[in-house]
Amino acid sequence: MFISRRRRGRRFMTNACIGCMLSGVLAILMVAGCSSEFPSDPVVNDDDPGDVTTAREIEEADIVKFIDGYFYISNPYTGLRVIDANDMSDPRLAGSYAVRGRGVELIVRDDHVFLFTAADFGYCAGEPVAFDDPAFGDITEPDYDGTRLWVVDVSNKDELALVGTVDFDGTVVGTRRVGEILYATGTIGSTTFVVSIDIADPSQIRVVESLRFGADAEDIHVSQEAIFLYGDDLTEADTTRVTYVDISSTNGFIEKRDSFRVPGKVRDRYSMDASDDAYYIVTQDFNPANFTQTLGLYAYDVSDPDNVDRLAFLPITTQETLRTVRFDGQRAYMVSSGGDDPLYVIDLSDPANPTVSGELAGPGFSTHLVPLGDRLLGVGYATGAAFEPAVSLYDVSNPENPSLLSRIIVESLNRFSVGSEATVDEKALGVLADLGIVLLPYAVFDRDSGEFIDGLQIIQMTNTNLRERGHIEHKGIVRRSGFEDSRMWLLSEVAFATVNTIDLDEPQPIAELTLISEQELLDAGLIDCVDSARLSGRTIFYFEGNAFCGTFVPFSTFLTMAGLVTIRLRRRSQSRS
Repeated sequence: MFISRRRRGRRFMTNACIGCMLSGVLAILMVAGCSSEFPSDPVVNDDDPGDVTTAREIEEADIVKFIDGYFYISNPYTGLRVIDANDMSDPRLAGSYAVRGRGVELIVRDDHVFLFTAADFGYCAGEPVAFDDPAFGDITEPDYDGTRLWVVDVSNKDELALVGTVDFDGTVVGTRRVGEILYATGTIGSTTFVVSIDIADPSQIRVVESLRFGADAEDIHVSQEAIFLYGDDLTEADTTRVTYVDISSTNGFIEKRDSFRVPGKVRDRYSMDASDDAYYIVTQDFNPANFTQTLGLYAYDVSDPDNVDRLAFLPITTQETLRTVRFDGQRAYMVSSGGDDPLYVIDLSDPANPTVSGELAGPGFSTHLVPLGDRLLGVGYATGAAFEPAVSLYDVSNPENPSLLSRIIVESLNRFSVGSEATVDEKALGVLADLGIVLLPYAVFDRDSGEFIDGLQIIQMTNTNLRERGHIEHKGIVRRSGFEDSRMWLLSEVAFATVNTIDLDEPQPIAELTLISEQELLDAGLIDCVDSARLSGRTIFYFEGNAFCGTFVPFSTFLTMAGLVTIRLRRRSQSRS
C-alpha cells in the first residue's frame, strides 16, 4: 500500500496537531510513457470482456516474497535482492539488480519480478532525502520522474536480467494483482486515476485501459468485481467519497460506475469490506460542539453498481478515538481509545440491520486486529506512564460477551522507551497461527550505550494464553519476519538474518547477510538511515489524537504522554497492504 505526501500532510493537520504524526511515503503509478520494450498507449480491442466466472487470485505487493526456497526483496537503497534460503542454516545472497530510485515493493509471477521504484526517496529520520550524492548516485539516482515498474527475469537466480521498464507519473495510493491484471490507483494533481496492466506475458506487458476522473484518492479495497476507492470529498468538509470502479472483466477492461458520499473520515483500508452485494465502510465524525465522535458503520447495496444505495447506518457515539477496524465475514471488530478503550463486536449477518453484539472495555488499545476464528489477536499499546506495546488475545466465540484471555506488555528489557513497528505497519507483525507463534518487532533505547536497539520478541500463543518467550536483536528495524524450515528469519532494510529457535527462550543467531553496508549509507549521505529506529525515522511511540486535534483524550493524559513519548515522523516505504 502506498501513501501519498498529500495524504500525509492532510493527516498531520487533522490528527497530529501537537504530538503525533502519521507517515507518508511517495509511491507510484500513472501511465505516462514506457521504455522501448513496451507500448506506451492503452490497447483497446473488441475482444470479449471476459466476465468473472471463477475466482481470481488477489495479491498485494510487499517488500519481500518467499517462493520455492528464495526470498525476493525490494530494498529502498539497492533495489532487488534475491536470497537463496533453500538451506536456512546457510542462506546466501544470490542475484541482485541495482535500480534507480527508491525500491518500494514487488510481486513475483513465475520467473519474473515486477518491482516498483519511486523517483523521490521520501523521508529519512523525518527529513527529505535527495539523490544527489555522487558516491551513491550510480545506484539510486533516478533518470525518470514519478515511478518506474521494472520487469526482471529471475529464472537464473545468480544472474538477473532486465526485461524492460515502464515509467509512470502520479502518486499511487494502492495496487493489487487480480489474476493476470495489475491494477494501480492514485492521484495526479486533483485527478484520480485507475490503470489496468496485463502482465500475463512479462515480455509484452501492456496497459489495457486507464481512467481519470475528478476525485480524491486515499486507499482502496479490492474484490473480484470492483475497486472501492475512497478519499476526501473535495466539495464537502469532513466527508468521504467512495467510487466504484468495475474490474469484473478478466481481460483488464475497467469502468467507473457510481460515486457516493459517506459522512466522516476513514482511518485506513481495513475500515472497508465487500461481501456479495454489500459494501461496508466505517468512518469517524467529530462534533466540536460537545467533543464527541460518531463511529459510524455504513452498509451499501452495490448490486447495481450504477445506483449504489445506503442500506443501513450504525452509529456509536463516544468521546474516544477510533483506533482500528477489522472485518471478518459476518462480523466486524472496532477498537477506540481515550477512556474505557472498548472493543466492539458488530453483527453483519443482516446487512440492512447491523448491530453491536457485544462490547468489552479494557486497558490500552489495539492499532491492528487479526481474526483467528473464535479468537482475536490485537497489537497496540498499554496505557499508563510507560505507554509500551501490548499484545492481547480475546475470546470472541460468544459475540455478545467477548472476553480478554491473555495480555502481554512488552516491557523495556531493562532499557528505556520501547516501541514496535507493528503498531504502525501491520505487515511487520508476524502471526503464525499454525505454529502458535507471534513475532513482534521492537526498538528500545539503551541508556548505557546511548543507542537504540532493534529486535524481535517471540510470543507463544495457545487457544487461551499468550506467553512471552525469548527475544533476539537485529541490525535495523525488523520490517518482516517468519519461519521457514523450522528456522526463524528477520528482515530489515539493511540486513537479513536466520535464527535457531530450538529453544524459544534462547534463540541463537545462525547467519546474517548485509543488504547494504553502513559505509555505503554513510558515503551516500544517509547517515540518519543506518541501523536503528532512532536513525531510520520511524515512530517509536505512536500517540495520535487529543482534544485540540478533533479527537478527545483527557488533557492530563495528553500532558503526561507528551512528556514521556518521543514522536518522530515515520517513513513508510510501501503499501499494503
